[in-house]
Amino acid sequence: MNLPPEMLRLLNGEKLCTLATSYANRPHAFLMVFTYLAPENLIILSSRTDSSKVKHIKANREVALLFYSTGTESEPPISCTIYGTASVLPPANDTYYRESHYNHHQDKGAFIRGENISIITVTPRQAVMADAQDRVKTWTAEDS
Repeated sequence: MNLPPEMLRLLNGEKLCTLATSYANRPHAFLMVFTYLAPENLIILSSRTDSSKVKHIKANREVALLFYSTGTESEPPISCTIYGTASVLPPANDTYYRESHYNHHQDKGAFIRGENISIITVTPRQAVMADAQDRVKTWTAEDS
């Protein structure tokens, strides 16, 4: 899958994103630690099984993820909103994704491993990126 370089920069360089869900016609936003699996073009998240996030995703799998970088001396600030479909994986099928997520965030093991923790994957379908000069770029999975 051909992702824009700005999108890859955020997916490979950042650790946090904001997950937006909608449940009962009300939006919700949650700060999340994420892992991007390039070979499968999947974003991995984890949450307590009894959390609002998991409840929302089970009711409505359509989510948005906001990624942001304040930039560096050589790279300008950028943001990217990815729209995708989320899945809460059954425990019997989540080992590979759980371990991939843990390997990326070993300091967050309590939020990834352990009882009552669900693994969530998000398949990106669309993205909108913007830089500090308000140049906007869009991406869709069908076009890549």
